[in-house]
Amino acid sequence: MDDLENLEKLAKLKDKGIINDEEFLLMKRNIVSRNMNVYPESKSGIAYALLAWFLGIFGAHNFYAGYTRRAIAQLLLTVFSWLLFFIPLIVVQIWALADMCLINKDAQGRPFHGDRTLILIIRITAVAFYVICYLLAFMGIVGLAVYGSKGMMFSSSLPPAVPHGTIIYH
Repeated sequence: MDDLENLEKLAKLKDKGIINDEEFLLMKRNIVSRNMNVYPESKSGIAYALLAWFLGIFGAHNFYAGYTRRAIAQLLLTVFSWLLFFIPLIVVQIWALADMCLINKDAQGRPFHGDRTLILIIRITAVAFYVICYLLAFMGIVGLAVYGSKGMMFSSSLPPAVPHGTIIYH
């Protein structure tokens, strides 16, 4: 309600001639934009989410939003992850996914703009994609450990090898 009162006071100041039309429009625009949460230099939430999904391990989404230190940390962990058997790569991927889902403002505190429904759909799709990928990778590792390198359970259902030239009677 304060802003509505401010607009009324602003109109009275204009009517009395204390401020000119240009000042009135500028102050009115500031009040209206404050209420609408419109920031002229705000970043796109859709671009941030897509960068986090596809290039998150390199910190591209954090470079875009202005979180430079965080982005450099993600980039360095990714580049040097081979030194620790690529385990930091998994950590950075989960970190980027968490960033995508939890960060809604840029480094200056301005909220991202864009269609909130589309941003939510991108976030849900990315989480589902990575859950499925990690689940399949885990199942593959467990299957390899259980069944060994000879193959999965399907190898026992194959018929035995028959030497060439042998006649098989049914």
